[in-house]
Amino acid sequence: MSRRSLLLEDMQNLEDQNITCRDCTGKCCTYQSNSMQMTPVETKDLYEYLSSNLLWNEALVQRLKDNILEFRLDKEISTGRNTSFRRSYTCPFFKHESLGCPLPPEVKPYGCLAFNAISPGVKDGENCKSDLELLKRRESEEEELINKEMIKEKKLFWEKLPIPMALLEWDRLQS
Repeated sequence: MSRRSLLLEDMQNLEDQNITCRDCTGKCCTYQSNSMQMTPVETKDLYEYLSSNLLWNEALVQRLKDNILEFRLDKEISTGRNTSFRRSYTCPFFKHESLGCPLPPEVKPYGCLAFNAISPGVKDGENCKSDLELLKRRESEEEELINKEMIKEKKLFWEKLPIPMALLEWDRLQS
């Protein structure tokens, strides 16, 4: 059973009820609503997909770097209480080479898969939400341990990062 199977099954159930993102502008992928972060496991999945499909190249690396600069993703907004706010940003993959997201669901971050329309006919993100309960059900102790092991083994300074930062950090480890 894949780590994303529960999320993909839920998306299919919504699709069967004609509840889709097909006609939406994709506001959830833009700075208006997106603050997606990935764990090392999610990052590895996406990085391996990009690499094995020859999509990891200088143009993509530059787009990721530009995205970090444009949205100041490398700057933390501290609340002063040992926490920080997530920065919002437009996903570097959104509408780059196709309408919407060109990434297959099998490698998308979990949070992307759990953020869906909750009624038919959504056009501009007006009736969408993240299914936090579904994300919680998807979590496993095994995956948590794998993430902790990866953090320790690779000497990562992060548990979660925005998509462009996580991918660039993962690539740096491959050198």
